[in-house]
Amino acid sequence: MPTQTPRLNLTQPDTGSTSWSADVASWADKLDEAAAQTLCVHLAGAAIDEEVVFDGFRFEAAVAITKLSLFARQAPEGAAFSVDVLKNGAEQSKVASLSAGLQNAATAIAALSFSTLEDFGLKVKSVGSTVAGSEITLVVHYQPQPLP
Repeated sequence: MPTQTPRLNLTQPDTGSTSWSADVASWADKLDEAAAQTLCVHLAGAAIDEEVVFDGFRFEAAVAITKLSLFARQAPEGAAFSVDVLKNGAEQSKVASLSAGLQNAATAIAALSFSTLEDFGLKVKSVGSTVAGSEITLVVHYQPQPLP
């Protein structure tokens, strides 16, 4: 039975297809790997609770957000730093957190797609209670929507 590559949904024929194995399999796998992309957003200075730090960005193609990675020059202390994804200005409850005392973390995001007509943004939901956390880089991992 044919299978699909995980990102672009390229159809792979049944095992035993010599043409696929010899000519196309490695190309399709590499093309699928190349679909993974990132968008970096830098939060300069100290984090501010409930601040919209990025908004109004439109992707050039329909995409699925797959993960948010957070990197802080100064870690939050006393409580976690967290950020939520905005879609057309509305919070999506897709929260990524950086625990108190840590300088990096990653959070998988499931089932969040954006069309070319939808605005993408990020909003700080919480900051450290004794040290807010500062100079935080947010890396948005995304991939184009699979072929139909």
